[in-house]
Amino acid sequence: MIAFLLLQAVTPAPAPAWKLADRTNAAGVRSISASVTGNDGLSRFVVKCDVGSEPIVSIQFIQPQPLGSGTDKPVAVRFDGGPAFTYNWQFPGTGTYTADPEAITRLTTFLVKSKTVRVETTNGANFAVQANFVAPTGDAMIRQVLGVCGYTLGVVPTPPPPPKDAP
Repeated sequence: MIAFLLLQAVTPAPAPAWKLADRTNAAGVRSISASVTGNDGLSRFVVKCDVGSEPIVSIQFIQPQPLGSGTDKPVAVRFDGGPAFTYNWQFPGTGTYTADPEAITRLTTFLVKSKTVRVETTNGANFAVQANFVAPTGDAMIRQVLGVCGYTLGVVPTPPPPPKDAP
């Protein structure tokens, strides 16, 4: 019995799995996302597409405690312990996100080729906040989310042409 309990104590818990969610709200805005819970059991890493009047892709880092709000600030994302990709993300409250097409393309390209993801930033009091996540086991789910918004994995989308002036 003691050997069984010791074996249980050293057996790691299974890694959280990525989940796909596809919803449409009452206003007709479709949201499709691929997300995973962090190793801490609380944080979430999300790749999301919202299709309303125009499609918007974002990568989000959500924490149980407020990260602060207001100004943009740097968020570093590391894949498999490698160098950080740092971009300024928006901080509306308990989460942070980026919708920059170049950042989305680079981060999702590395995400689908990695085993682990680490997100590092600071909270409203300027204390370090970090979380670790497992990467998805393939690219299908991320391709699906990006595809709904017209993105292709690994390709920075071209901006739409400016509207023509009415005669």
